[in-house]
Amino acid sequence: MNNKLSVIMGCLLLLFVISCQEKKKEKEQEASLDGIWESIGYGRLAHIKKDHITLYETSAISCYPIMEEEITGLGDELRIKDDTLQLKDGINIYQFVRRDEFPQQCVAMDETKKQDALYNFEVLASIFKEHYAYFEMRNIKWDSLYTQTKSKITTQTSAPELFMIMEEMLDQFNDGHIDIEAPEEIEDQADSLREPSQPVDTSITRYSDFSVAKLVGDHYLKDKELTKNSRVMRWGKLNDSLGYLQINLMMGHVYFPKLDSVQGEDYWNAYFEAFEEMSSAAHTKKEVAGINKTLDQVFSDLNTADALVLDVRFNGGGKDEVALSIMKRFNQKRQHVFTKKAKHKQAYTKPNKIYLEAAEQAYLKPVYLLTSGQSASATEIMVLSSLNLPHVTRIGTNTEGIFSDVLDKILPNGWEIGLSNEVYLDTKENNYEGKGIPPHIDLKYPRETQAFFKSIIDAMSDDEIKINKAITDVREGKVSKHVVGR
Repeated sequence: MNNKLSVIMGCLLLLFVISCQEKKKEKEQEASLDGIWESIGYGRLAHIKKDHITLYETSAISCYPIMEEEITGLGDELRIKDDTLQLKDGINIYQFVRRDEFPQQCVAMDETKKQDALYNFEVLASIFKEHYAYFEMRNIKWDSLYTQTKSKITTQTSAPELFMIMEEMLDQFNDGHIDIEAPEEIEDQADSLREPSQPVDTSITRYSDFSVAKLVGDHYLKDKELTKNSRVMRWGKLNDSLGYLQINLMMGHVYFPKLDSVQGEDYWNAYFEAFEEMSSAAHTKKEVAGINKTLDQVFSDLNTADALVLDVRFNGGGKDEVALSIMKRFNQKRQHVFTKKAKHKQAYTKPNKIYLEAAEQAYLKPVYLLTSGQSASATEIMVLSSLNLPHVTRIGTNTEGIFSDVLDKILPNGWEIGLSNEVYLDTKENNYEGKGIPPHIDLKYPRETQAFFKSIIDAMSDDEIKINKAITDVREGKVSKHVVGR
């Protein structure tokens, strides 16, 4: 064999060996997914066997399956890195460590145990004790509240009674990310058990975020609205030099032509049904693609504006990734904007540093960000990520102060609860939970929802004058851009 042929054959043999090793490594990687994995924080257990994953809810006193699906449904979202199983969902990375066996509390429950009122309360209490991050900040004396509530429950407590007792306990937290849901008939029966409240005055009009946002948009834009192809966004010119963009939800940005004629609650039911078979991460990607497509149109329409009013006063939240996609449009360099961590035992998970990516053509002209107490959750993530952008001025009032993702849990009886288990910190380690992010210019809007809505509707022109004055003051250098707490 000549030298040239020998070299060629040697290279082919080397490539074959490398290919076999890579395939072997891939198979070992796939096989290594099998087993029992316990989450770091979040109270979950994953059992992977061949091509299926079973997810368990766990607490110090409970462990039961809540979901089973084919592992292929998670795509590239699930992988092993440094002996840790990682599940990626948008900006979140959930980590699991391997266990040799199931925890002792993972035992099959009969229907009697699943429906036992006292046991369900104890599971709820255990979940809150292990994962709720804000007892002190919300001034909750947990031991006392737990004992007081438990004294009202026995194994004979009916489901409606239990729901009423649990809901009354959770209401004391005054946390917009705490919730409890049961079948409708149980909630209706629980309502009938409560002491009669003051009759609702039907002569008083009650407003929703969307209804007030529409009135505001109609007033500001009049015949200047440029595009109407989004149910949750409106934009146009307030005058020749000032653009206006109103964003009323951090989700709902995927366009479905077949839903064009559907309105109100029916629309939103149909909208979210379209994502039922998707993973959370897949849904998030579609929402991000949707908002980016709309924002391309927005900035094309408003490219001649010398400044922009960005109105999120009526935005109750949605997906953090959508919020970050919005603020990315105003950012010219990738930068760390906040950190998040989750309650884990007596401490927290490893902090997850979140970065705001840079836009190719960032909008660096003045931005006037309008906020209120209705600006909540993912909307606050948007506001939080704006703190390092010097051309953004906040006008309005403090945001609501609920930053954590909602940790959704299912009780043994099937009821669903949600709670705040995460801590968000700005780049100076400030935590705005409970108090919200303050504005540079405070317009002193009422904090109570309906009072705020009424104040806007009753004095639309006055509010517009106040906002215009605030913008003028900023332009004339009369406003300090100092951020409270920084």
